[in-house]
Amino acid sequence: MYDSFYAIDKEKQIRIINAAMKVFSQSVYKKASTADIAAASGISKGALFYYFKNKKDLYYYLYQYSCKKIYEKIDELEALKENDFFERNAKIVEARVRTMMECPHIFDFSLRVYYETDIAVSEQIKEINKKILKDAYVKINENLDITKFKNKEDINRAIKMLVWVGEGFIKERMAEGNMELKEIQEEIYDYMRILKNGFYKGDVLNGED
Repeated sequence: MYDSFYAIDKEKQIRIINAAMKVFSQSVYKKASTADIAAASGISKGALFYYFKNKKDLYYYLYQYSCKKIYEKIDELEALKENDFFERNAKIVEARVRTMMECPHIFDFSLRVYYETDIAVSEQIKEINKKILKDAYVKINENLDITKFKNKEDINRAIKMLVWVGEGFIKERMAEGNMELKEIQEEIYDYMRILKNGFYKGDVLNGED
């Protein structure tokens, strides 16, 4: 379906993807300008519509791309082979960091799309969410050892805290222009140890010493 787009070199593809995500993340769908996307990509508007049928087609492509991209990184890091809740989530945060290093606007764009209410695109977005996000969420949280928690009721709280920590941490590093992967990995694990100490049973933590 996107043969003409995939025929161009990878560097150009990523440039177009990043430019489009940036423009779409800055405003609602209706106000996002394809002329701005083409200009930011360094191509003509005609070339953009050679690769994608129209604005809506580009929008759907980018959203599906962004949904799949993070899960590809999660698979690369073999995060789902970890049964420990915090070890798995440390790798998932690292996957998010690696994704943002390639696509700086991917999470702002995804959030904007997820909450888009324009009827021109919202129904199709809901369908994409059903096909991709629901199954992915189940996959990410299956086969986790939850017996280590002091209280099972804390699991949802822990998930929310990890999302908040991950979002804030990544945005802070991006703003600083400091995306040194080794430093980020070490800091991620420091945060995870703090959370683990708060949520896990004492005998579990003593057994890890």
